[in-house]
Amino acid sequence: MNARYFGDTLLNWFAGGSREIVSPKPPEVTQSPTSARNGKATAVRVIVLLLLYSTVASYATTEFIRYPGLANVRPAMGGESFFGDMVYGRAPQPFVTRVLVPWLIRAAVAVTPPATRARIEESLRRSQTSDGRPVWLYQYPFEFTVAKNLLLLFAVGFAFGLWWLARLVLDAPAPALDAIPVVVLFALPGVYGYGSMLYDLPALCLFTLGLALIAARRRWLHAAAFVACVLNKETALLLVLVWVVSEARKLKPRQLAVGAGLQLGLWLIVRGVLFWHFRNNPGEAITLHLFRNAQVMAVPGNWFLFRPVTNWLVLPMGLNVLYVLGFIASLFALRRTPQFLRGACWIVLPVFVLTWLFGNVDEMRDYYELLPVVVLVLFSGLYRLMGYAAVPRPAESGPP
Repeated sequence: MNARYFGDTLLNWFAGGSREIVSPKPPEVTQSPTSARNGKATAVRVIVLLLLYSTVASYATTEFIRYPGLANVRPAMGGESFFGDMVYGRAPQPFVTRVLVPWLIRAAVAVTPPATRARIEESLRRSQTSDGRPVWLYQYPFEFTVAKNLLLLFAVGFAFGLWWLARLVLDAPAPALDAIPVVVLFALPGVYGYGSMLYDLPALCLFTLGLALIAARRRWLHAAAFVACVLNKETALLLVLVWVVSEARKLKPRQLAVGAGLQLGLWLIVRGVLFWHFRNNPGEAITLHLFRNAQVMAVPGNWFLFRPVTNWLVLPMGLNVLYVLGFIASLFALRRTPQFLRGACWIVLPVFVLTWLFGNVDEMRDYYELLPVVVLVLFSGLYRLMGYAAVPRPAESGPP
């Protein structure tokens, strides 16, 4: 396999099969030096992006997990023991039903030999409990280390998912698309500062990946990602709405109804089984926060000052007005936005309604599902507003 074929195949998989990749000719056909150089350049570009995204994702993940980080210290949710309760299924509802990362952590614990795990834990306890580190780190050092690495992988996955989605739906030069995940990951710590949840970064990654798979029409891969997304958080249901809007003009009404019904049925089965399994855990599966949110937003000073976030360089002291302005600007950019992103914007209203009813309107983490859509809508509008012409792309292929 020559370098050009390898590089083009890798990029083509990420880009959703947008161009045909022809297998290399038999060895007797001599490859031109120019083609070989192009193939090597493509492979090098992918490697550079991997290193770049991993570096910025490491920064975003480090900010995410730093104390109090993964330990939610609110007494009603278990205080310092919340991390261990989440991993081992003792946390209150509905948090305990978001099982993807806890299951992955427990799987890693199960496959690691006890003697090896004991040596690792002893070493980790000596390094993690100095300088007044919290007790829960001492109790779950191995689990915490596994969680850190998993969250880093999901942050890198989010970067590549956003990059892939941008390549699929935006008409812009490759360097501009490459830079989008870097900017977003750097800005992400601006919404931290609460007790970070194990399912937050995975939700961001899997939902973005689901959007990209819908845009690429990779149905079987989308089905697998949808299952993982449902296990991670119930907001995966929003992907069904995006799929229906995206496929409405491409499928017959009966096919559309069957596809939506299968996804909805899968969501109901998985979430129903999880809620039944954890039915004896403390807490309530659904809690109405409407009156609490109304009280928060009744104070004009809270309209732009959300739940305190990390004292970050760009947005010090938790003032998130730039995020609000960015969202408003994205609404004006809709008319310049590709069709897929306009369709994906149908999830905006359900997210706000569900957050007002069952979430906390002042927690930016409740809007993670909107982040990839808003970012790309805003980028598309700004790019064209600045006078840049769209870069023609090959027509997207159908499902594999």
